[in-house]
Amino acid sequence: MPKEVGGKIFYTAEEAKELGFMPSPEEIARNEAILAAFDQTIRETGPAPEGTAPGFGGRFSDDLDGTEWEGWTQDATGQWFDQDGNPVNEGNQ
Repeated sequence: MPKEVGGKIFYTAEEAKELGFMPSPEEIARNEAILAAFDQTIRETGPAPEGTAPGFGGRFSDDLDGTEWEGWTQDATGQWFDQDGNPVNEGNQ
């Protein structure tokens, strides 16, 4: 049975195969080549300019944007804080 987490729907491998969501070997090879080229570009790219945010910016800079965890932050100790700055315990999520 599909499971929804963070606004995304996850299927088991069997469900995905039954629904036709599994890629062909050719699609996998093509995508691996695209990712290898992207990884090479990233390795060759220098660091972000001083004073700018790392990453691609916009909607690609925060994986939590658009989910129920939008605005949450994590400190260096691994403690999570909600959008209001309140500490979040594992059981409170």
